[in-house]
Formats: sequence, structure tokens, C-alpha cells
Amino acid sequence: MRIKMLCLFAAVSILLWFACSGASYITVDVLKPAEINLSGVKTVAVVDFQGPVRSGSQIATYLQSYLLNTGYFDLLEREKLKRILDEQDLGLSGVVDRATAVKVGKLLGVQAMIFGEVTTYEVERDQLGVDKVEKEVGTGRYEYISKKDKKTGKVERTKREIMETVIIDRPYRIRRGSVGANFRIVKVETGQLAAVHSDMKTFVSDKIYRDTGEVLPPKAQILTDLSRVLCEEFVHMIAPHTVTESWYIESGDDRIKEGTKYAEAGLWPEAMEVWSAAIRENPDDPAGYYNLGLAYEVQGDLDKAEEYYGEALRLKMDNHYMAAISRIRQTREDQEILEEQLQNR
Repeated sequence: MRIKMLCLFAAVSILLWFACSGASYITVDVLKPAEINLSGVKTVAVVDFQGPVRSGSQIATYLQSYLLNTGYFDLLEREKLKRILDEQDLGLSGVVDRATAVKVGKLLGVQAMIFGEVTTYEVERDQLGVDKVEKEVGTGRYEYISKKDKKTGKVERTKREIMETVIIDRPYRIRRGSVGANFRIVKVETGQLAAVHSDMKTFVSDKIYRDTGEVLPPKAQILTDLSRVLCEEFVHMIAPHTVTESWYIESGDDRIKEGTKYAEAGLWPEAMEVWSAAIRENPDDPAGYYNLGLAYEVQGDLDKAEEYYGEALRLKMDNHYMAAISRIRQTREDQEILEEQLQNR
């Protein structure tokens, strides 16, 4: 598999606009570097993890899938991996330590081996409980009341059952599940343990009451979902990946809002033109400067973005403005790390 082209600064695509406590935000996709530096590693093999009830095979399959999606590593095909391991009488889950990983890795011709153990893989017995709740029930006794007809205005006597409040039992179930694993990556050439990570994910359902007709999530689905989350987070640690972030945008006066509408439609040049005009008309309003900084950041011009964010902050001490400047500086650091990771793989 050929590595896909990775941009240092993800083409931050506008996904959604929303309001929260009166503030407006945009959500953008941003490329982040791997947390663990696997410099020099391009080709990897993922073997089945040790674990109960096919859990090790499931974890390895999800790891392989998420790693393929990153486009960062070349992965050995599972069929080829199985054939070579079978020849060594090891099986897909036969790699249990560094020495075996190095031996098998050399046979496979890969630079790193990923293996480990599934430490927890279970859905507990459902927790049963009963809530005491109030309920209105009929008494079998009736009374006559006067009731006015809304259309005619005529008052009529009508019969109504007398109700009373009683306390009843309302049975429920709660379902819990957990999946945990130890992940290891060994560099084949040196035998170095390049990464070690242990993690566990848990699920707790809401109370599911018998009288609602709702059902608990299937046990197999709980284990699958937890396994996926576990693997995806580990892949994010070892490969560049995209995250979705929420960035504040100024609402401001009518001119600022006009520019925001353009931005919402993805028409950033038009938005910038309107915000630039707003600055000329009202040079003491920080909103125009801030939004221009945001536009430059979205387009990847970090120097211009910081310049305009700084001007907005000079006019008004605002936490959103300070957060934007911090984000710019963090992005520069991330870009340097990304560049190094891409060059040295």
C-alpha cells in the first residue's frame, strides 16, 4: 500500500456552525502528529493478540483497519502473515514476546511488529433493580364536576373518576462491559520496544425499564464498540491523525455578521473582504480583526492569523483571543513534529 499524501495543516473544512451560550463556533478538521515517534518505521505487521473468545483476532483486525485508514504505514496483508506464521507453527497469535517478534518480523520483512494481550473482555451479568415511583391510579369511585364547553360556553355536569397517587415498583436493568488491552510495538532491526501502552474502555447503560419496551444493547455490540474505541485511540498515538476542533467566531455588528454568512457558506475571500471593510469603518472594534485572523488560520497562513489575533487582543483582553494565539503557536509546533515524522518514516 502506498502512503497517501498528508498535508501538514489539514485543509480545515467547515463542518458545522452552532451556538452555545450565545457564542458562535465553527468546527474544523485539523491534522495532528503522532504522540509516539516511530521514526524509521514504514512497514508493519499486526498479529493477533493473546486473549479470550476470539478477542485477540478482533483487536488485531480493528488495529489493521484503523492503521490502513491513516495512510501512514505499509501493512503486511493478513493472508501473507498467516501463511508465514503457520510455516513457523506459531499461528496468528503466536507472537508473545520481543524475541519472537524480532524473529517473525525478519521473516516477514517488516520494520516493526505490533502485538499484545487482551486483558479484559467481558460483559457483566445485568444489574437488576427497582425504583419506587409515583403513579396515578383510578379508585373506582366517581364524582360530578362542572365543566364549561369551550365552543358553546355552556356549563355542564360531567362524571369523573377519582384518582389517587400510589407508590409502585418499577423494575429496571443496567448492563456493563469492559475491554482492556496491552499494546506493544517492537522494531525488528534493533529489537527495541518502541511503544508500550495499556488501556481499558468501559460501558455502562442507562437504566432500561421493563414497562418502556426498550432493550439493552447486545453484549456482542458492546464488546465490538469498546474494542474499536480502544484500537482507534492507540492508532492516534502512533500515526498522524485528524481531530475535529471547535473554534470561536465573533458575531459582532451587522457588518461582522455579513462576513460570517459568507464564511458559513465557505466563501472565505468574500468574508475577508467584508471584515476588512468593517475594520476600515470601525478600526477600534476587535471583532473584525479576530475574524480575519480566523480566516487566515483556516487557510493555513499562521503568521497573518497571529498578527490579526494580536491586534484584536490589543484592543480587548478576551479569553477567546488569547486561546486563538495559543492555538496558533501549538499548530506551529505540531507542524514541525509532523514534518519530521513524514520525512523520517
